[in-house]
Amino acid sequence: MERRKPGNLNCCWSFLLAYLWCGSIYCYNLDVSHPVSFSGPDGSLFGYSVLLHKNRRNTWLLVGAPVANSSINSSVRKPGAIFKCSISDKRECQEIPTPVLDSCGKTCEAERDNQWLGVSLSRQPSDGHVLACGHRWKNVFYSNKENLNKLPHGICYKYDADLKHSIQLIPCYKDHQRKFGDDYASCQAGIANFLTEDLMIMGAPGTSFWTGSVLVYNTSTGARSAYVDEDNPVDFGSYLGYSVGAGHFLHPDSTEIVGGAPQHKQTGKAYLFRVVDNILKIVTEVKGHKMGSYFGSSVCAVDLNGDGLSDLLVGAPMYSTVREEGRVHVYINQGAANMKEAEFQLVGSDSYAARFGESITDLGDIDDDGFHDVAVGAPQEEELRGAIYIYNGRKTGIAQTFSQRITGSLLGNDLKMFGQSVSGGIDVDGNGYQDVAVGSFLSDKAVVLRTRPVVVVEATMPLPLRLNRSVAACSDHGLPAVCINATVCFKVRDQRFKGVTELQYNLTADTHHKASFPSRFYFHGNGTSNTTTGWVRARNDQLTCVTHQAFMKKDVRDVFTPIYFEVVYALKNPSFRSGESRNFPPLIPILQQRGGRSNLVVNKTEFARYCSLENCSSNLQVSVHLVLPQKHKNMSYFALGNGKTIMLNTTLVNTGDEAFLPKLQLRFPSNLHYIKVLDAEDMFVSCDISEESKSIVGVDCNVGNLYFSSGAKVNISFLLDVNQSSNAGDVSIVITTSGDNYEKEDLLHDNSATLMLPLRYGVDINIHGFVTPTSFVFGDQGPTPDDCYTETFNYTYKVLNIGPSRSLNTIVEIDIPKILAKYPYQLLNITNVQTSLGECAIKDGSIQVENHCDVPRSLFIEELIFFFFSKSSRRKMFCSYGDDLCLTLECRLGDMDIGKEASIHMEVKLNPNVLQILPGRHGVMLLESTGIVQSPREDPHNTLLLRSSVAQVVLEGHFTQKPQAAVKVFIIVVSLLMGLLILALLIFALWKAGFFKRQFKKDNDIRRDSWDYVPKNEKNESTS
Repeated sequence: MERRKPGNLNCCWSFLLAYLWCGSIYCYNLDVSHPVSFSGPDGSLFGYSVLLHKNRRNTWLLVGAPVANSSINSSVRKPGAIFKCSISDKRECQEIPTPVLDSCGKTCEAERDNQWLGVSLSRQPSDGHVLACGHRWKNVFYSNKENLNKLPHGICYKYDADLKHSIQLIPCYKDHQRKFGDDYASCQAGIANFLTEDLMIMGAPGTSFWTGSVLVYNTSTGARSAYVDEDNPVDFGSYLGYSVGAGHFLHPDSTEIVGGAPQHKQTGKAYLFRVVDNILKIVTEVKGHKMGSYFGSSVCAVDLNGDGLSDLLVGAPMYSTVREEGRVHVYINQGAANMKEAEFQLVGSDSYAARFGESITDLGDIDDDGFHDVAVGAPQEEELRGAIYIYNGRKTGIAQTFSQRITGSLLGNDLKMFGQSVSGGIDVDGNGYQDVAVGSFLSDKAVVLRTRPVVVVEATMPLPLRLNRSVAACSDHGLPAVCINATVCFKVRDQRFKGVTELQYNLTADTHHKASFPSRFYFHGNGTSNTTTGWVRARNDQLTCVTHQAFMKKDVRDVFTPIYFEVVYALKNPSFRSGESRNFPPLIPILQQRGGRSNLVVNKTEFARYCSLENCSSNLQVSVHLVLPQKHKNMSYFALGNGKTIMLNTTLVNTGDEAFLPKLQLRFPSNLHYIKVLDAEDMFVSCDISEESKSIVGVDCNVGNLYFSSGAKVNISFLLDVNQSSNAGDVSIVITTSGDNYEKEDLLHDNSATLMLPLRYGVDINIHGFVTPTSFVFGDQGPTPDDCYTETFNYTYKVLNIGPSRSLNTIVEIDIPKILAKYPYQLLNITNVQTSLGECAIKDGSIQVENHCDVPRSLFIEELIFFFFSKSSRRKMFCSYGDDLCLTLECRLGDMDIGKEASIHMEVKLNPNVLQILPGRHGVMLLESTGIVQSPREDPHNTLLLRSSVAQVVLEGHFTQKPQAAVKVFIIVVSLLMGLLILALLIFALWKAGFFKRQFKKDNDIRRDSWDYVPKNEKNESTS
């Protein structure tokens, strides 16, 4: 181990920043500084497919150009071509000859024009055989003979590893097959192909009217297999075989085939097959989620987590949130082909019209972490310039974010559709890392990107468990000092390089000190700075350590906050590694970026303290109580609009060890306003308002003077106000306390309190009314008027909101009897209504009334009985809620502010003839109209303080005392008859008493006696 003196700090930081920027955006770990580019014929779509290929010491890039003219056979129009481009020496591209057979079958005649040779390329992993296909190769035998459709069978060529010999394959050809679309006649085999050690897999999406199929040829046994859609699980037009692949899904030693069907039910599917008796049987399937996403147009079987079983990536390049951003779905093999979809999808940069997922390629382990990595192409990103994204395999599956993004514009402005095809798995420069090739067919180019070596560094930083600030165990300029020994250790692991690796680092002390306090430690070499730098020479697989002393400053007041140390490291003067080919410029090694790890190491220690609880834990407790200005029915509440404040009483207690920088945080909705803390200066409380969001407001308060001692208690009263425009409801207020030092987790339950502030509309609506005139007389006999509604009355109702809150959606109903039960004749009409607020409307009742003046008159006997027996009786006509016998006037007054008054004026005309109907008439008829407040009602948002919510107005109708004419005549006649009867009875009685039988004197005696002035008895005496 060698230690070097600290270097220049600014230089080190510049290097580290450059390293971090490079590693996070472009430079991990495909090199973009030295791309190897190849060009093909203009307009040939050179780069539509690419394949890295190696045979012995020769390394080539094979490139498909599906619309190229052949330089070998000029008689064929645009058949397409395969080019081999030498990477290691001259870097030139040459067309690979393809054989032209005279005969392809009994009923076969080849048409190679526009056959799209080079649409797909694949390589056998071990022997290096290459398969190239052209899916538009056509059999024109029946087209020429019988003028039928051309049959696009598709053609493939299998090349030896040295690319010198090949054999022709037409897997869909059958003798006497003539009908287009039927069976395999138009299968278009080879639109996608894949080679394993012993299987040749070709997609045939045109089979059976584009239901599609997958064709498999076993090169070891010569057996041919295909998917046959017997039970029709695959729909017509599904394009099964548009993409193909293979992997170990059921067992690490078995091989299963993958086929994509991007048009299945317009959402797409991907199928896993196994070969059973030369038939491909479906093992399992996965399906897309969105219409038109083209799910299944690309598939990739790759072991992402290193468990020996293949996982599955399925591209949906036309997945759209706005337009064709593209997605890649991830399926992790749980065992025996049980594919579980990940909770996330790969999205790249989620760029507009990028078609991310057009290609997916297994690159192998390019960063030397033991897990396979993949490349995902987005060829239409950045206006067709294109890009590829590198995703790294992990123990858990795959990283959700990409580790590198390489755009076509980064490598050259003339690249277009960069990422349509990607190939890996071959080390072209001999540095032990597999490299990557990318096609850019719209610019007729292909690019080889070499992989930079990675260095695995395990860094640690051991620190003492605690620091005793009373023990000065170190010396600073000859004076005793308290210090911490911060030891930085590195171990380099590089299987391909056994030499010395130089690392430079930046060490920072007390990185988490309070913003209001300066750093508590410094390094001797930098005076008062808390940062130092250094570098080491570390040998492979050997632990190399360097110790730095960080000195504590004087007068440190914060002994509660842990002391954090951070070290950032990078390769110092990285150089190329031995073993690289001299035909390529050297590549700079790079530190490995593992999942969840970076080149940053953090550790902490703390000051030793003497405490009563474990780890010197504080135990803060908070309790709260609201003091509200209103109370109704033993329930406290806050009446909106009352203009009063709310007092929030908070009690803070510490029953543990000292708390450092204790705080209180209030969180409440934005319709509450913080006013102040009562006696804040006396209690050393300072508060700041922080708006966490548009709907939540926070008040952060510092309590005490740095420390809150054990057993301390403080009562804090907050004054709050409510926005006048607030709505009613329960408002949550959360009060939380915390300190900057440690508090045990099981003691945190009382660090927070939540209470509900009930905001209510306190409503007190007063209603009263009167009528003019207050009474009338009915029953007078007179000429019959034209309008029988002869009586007019004016009703007035006053509605007043006394408060303390506004009344929302105020509704008043006025009910007045409209008929004399049980008769259907209309008693009255509301002829005019006026209101000073809102609007009024008459509600129709369910009882039909007769609105005319033809009211039947009472019978004579009824009138006679009424005259003698009911003249002084009384009857009240009243209304109950929802009474159909009444006429209802509904007045919607709207929102009424505090003190607002509304007047309702109602003109009523009455038909007195209805009141005269017998039976039913009484001497005094009382018509009671009722005004009632229907809204607001008592509910969770309204508290009713109603003093008078009902007003009753009584109109008195007095029946006239004059009897009707018929009654008068009847009375007179009866009186005369009764008088005569009484006289007759009297005479009869006198007669019976003998009154008429008494004796009378003679007339002369009478006359004589009448003139005689002498008393009769005297006369008698004298005579005698």
